[in-house]
Amino acid sequence: MPIARHLSLITLDGVKDLIARGVEFTCRYELVRGTGDGKPLYHCIYTVGDEELILVAAKVQKHGPKVREFALWPGLVNHHVNFGDGHPVSIDLDIRNAEDGDGGPDGDRI
Repeated sequence: MPIARHLSLITLDGVKDLIARGVEFTCRYELVRGTGDGKPLYHCIYTVGDEELILVAAKVQKHGPKVREFALWPGLVNHHVNFGDGHPVSIDLDIRNAEDGDGGPDGDRI
């Protein structure tokens, strides 16, 4: 079962502002689910000091902000090159490890 966390929100403009002001941050990509064709999708989490911020779309939807999801290529790769923290990225490619993944054929989570 996923652990509940409280994350603040950040838009791409907010990330650009961090970069422009020279604020130190890290970013990571969390596997959240797979697409219908088995491709993994990720959320981008920025950490600034002790605060964790999840990347959301700038335009607010009817039910609130929409968390941005990235496919590996070209989305996640391009995002990290342009708005990442400058460190190499390490990601989980196995959608069985996603929060709503079924754990694979034997039902065990990895």
